[in-house]
Amino acid sequence: MGGLVMTAPLPDQESHDMLRTYAQIELPEGQRAELIGGEIVISPTPTNYHNWIYAQLHRLLDRGTPDELVVTNTTTVALPATGERYVPDLLVCESAVLRDAREWQVPAEDVLLVGEITSMSTVLRDRKNKAQGYGRSRVPLYLLVDPLDGEGSATVFAEPDGSGRYRVEHRVLFGEKFTLPEPFGLEIDTSVLHRE
Repeated sequence: MGGLVMTAPLPDQESHDMLRTYAQIELPEGQRAELIGGEIVISPTPTNYHNWIYAQLHRLLDRGTPDELVVTNTTTVALPATGERYVPDLLVCESAVLRDAREWQVPAEDVLLVGEITSMSTVLRDRKNKAQGYGRSRVPLYLLVDPLDGEGSATVFAEPDGSGRYRVEHRVLFGEKFTLPEPFGLEIDTSVLHRE
């Protein structure tokens, strides 16, 4: 995702006021909003390269994911530990969670894996803020795909401790393989993420 990111800090508002504002915000086409660190962050939708990486990951995960799980994107995750709302680039949950949802968001407790793909406008939030937010709300797996890290890297964060940290962090460079723990037990070959 390229372009500028606008933030609208709302420091004096109660959290429910901020959530109401976030839920009611009307965005121009090509923009999306997230609630991160006490701010409503408005950013452009992804670039083609970003979407290409997402498509590769989606294909790899979908092939190895049990039938009762679904791989998706653009789904808002409500983080109870921080009150934030993130829109991960990739999300895996039970199919019934999306099918039976009564709201526009899913709670972190129903999410099995989230993935973020860094861009110039999101790299700092993806590497730090979101890793901490997902960890505090105990999202079991956080996959950070970082094409801006040298020639590119992928990091799997597992076993959140609730303090904003993950006990396990495994980073590989594009071209190497990593394994997603159960319920996936899936080996991912990141060589498909190389840009020719």
